[in-house]
Amino acid sequence: MMRLERIAASWLRTRRAMSLTPQDLAKHRRRLWVDLQPALARTPALAPFAGAPLEAFPVTPVHSMRQDYGAWNSLSLSDEALRRLADAAEMEPQTAGLSAGWSTGSSGATRGLFVATAAERADYIGQSLARLLPFSALLRSQRLALHLRASNALYSDAARRRLRFAHFPIELAVCDSAKALQDYAPTILIAPPSRLIGLACLGATLPTLRHLFFGSEPMSSGERDLVTAHFGIRPRSILQATEGFLGAECAAGRLHLNDHSLEIEAEPVAGTRGFRPIITDLRRHSQPIVRIAGDDYFEWGEQNCPCGFAGRVIRPVEGRVQDIWRFGGNCITPPQVIAAVESVLTPQQQWQASADRHGICLAVGSLCPPDRALQAPTKLEHLVGRKPVVRHDLPDWHGPKRRKVVWRDG
Repeated sequence: MMRLERIAASWLRTRRAMSLTPQDLAKHRRRLWVDLQPALARTPALAPFAGAPLEAFPVTPVHSMRQDYGAWNSLSLSDEALRRLADAAEMEPQTAGLSAGWSTGSSGATRGLFVATAAERADYIGQSLARLLPFSALLRSQRLALHLRASNALYSDAARRRLRFAHFPIELAVCDSAKALQDYAPTILIAPPSRLIGLACLGATLPTLRHLFFGSEPMSSGERDLVTAHFGIRPRSILQATEGFLGAECAAGRLHLNDHSLEIEAEPVAGTRGFRPIITDLRRHSQPIVRIAGDDYFEWGEQNCPCGFAGRVIRPVEGRVQDIWRFGGNCITPPQVIAAVESVLTPQQQWQASADRHGICLAVGSLCPPDRALQAPTKLEHLVGRKPVVRHDLPDWHGPKRRKVVWRDG
């Protein structure tokens, strides 16, 4: 099957799934699980469990998977070979055959690496188009601008006669990004929230923009309001991890898990009302993802969305499980910290709140007004019961991912 035909088939399959009931989605996932078994039998880390029910497979922390990618692919490729392939893709994305790449925010020894065949990339593109854009948008010529750390074949494969693609490195200064984007005149823009805020505060104008999405880091409601007011389009969330395309925000403003293609189990996080996702990607055969424990902290949102998709709804993701503050039996989640601080600070004012078992520190940027810098710690003290130390030396964000709330364990 030609690549364009594969993309169209994936788009149709996804659109049909978006009209299924929760019960029919569950049946659909069970069929995909059966189809996945041959690939699991060829994957060293999973082969001993192939053919067993999903719940018989162990839950694997994501950092454990990242220690040896050779054990987590069905293609008999070594960890070394995959890392070389991903490094090469940083310089020039592959456009045919097998590709690998590093995740947007990865760094250090346990970088997130993904592997995908041409067929899997076509499936990803079809799913993304079906989940993110209305059908009418596919009938018009579009210019997609991807403003992330690195390009890769998952995105460059999207380029077609009607869909132009351009990558804008996040390492560019904001003023340079604004000039390059204005010259390109995108109709679709995908970027991290920190860059969208920078563009808005700089006054960048993108009059051709019709669809705006953010990913790779959380975005607060105040920041969304700022970006919406500037560009005239409310940015929608794409929940993408190295472990899979987890979810996307619909036109009605609800963030749906991709229950048509993934089995996402909700593992409760002790002391909170939220959970961490245990991720199984039912459509990835070259690099099977089975019961991988994700890092993001999720909370359930209001279900029964008017868009009609039965994929479960979660609240906007605002932090990691590892960044929950724990003082004895008292747990403070990233959404609680963000709500407290941003009841005083505006989206233009940079800040980071960090804590360990000894106390709390609130760092603010040099442009933060002194009166607001005094009010924000009071809000945190009311929330946590501890008086924060305040610093006025927070540098500008330079990536790869902005973290507003941090727990320094040990």
